[in-house]
Amino acid sequence: MASWPTSLPSPTVEGYGIQPQAAFIRTDMDQGPARQRRRFTTAPTHCPVRWLLTEAQLATLESWFDGSISAGAAWFTVKLRNGQGQQTVDARFIEPWKASLLSGRNYEVTAMLEVRNRPVAAWTGG
Repeated sequence: MASWPTSLPSPTVEGYGIQPQAAFIRTDMDQGPARQRRRFTTAPTHCPVRWLLTEAQLATLESWFDGSISAGAAWFTVKLRNGQGQQTVDARFIEPWKASLLSGRNYEVTAMLEVRNRPVAAWTGG
């Protein structure tokens, strides 16, 4: 499995998010409250991410994206933040990244990543 290039920065805090997807299914009833049940033991998490890259870093991203992860179709490892700090997770792009030119030769790159097996601390009750 490919890894996020070490020459590229981690996502910025601005624009970063963690969006767990539902692991349950909901059935609305004709009468009475809706019913819900767990459908999966694990569900993916979506993470909107944002990077500030130089022109040279953008060239690295373009090359890595097309060559190492099959234009975004393949899984890769990357360090992302969650409730346990920065953790290495398996991720893939939900859709291609987008780049906007900022001042000079700097770019703002945004994407939506899908993360599988997001580390979650064990519940201790209370």
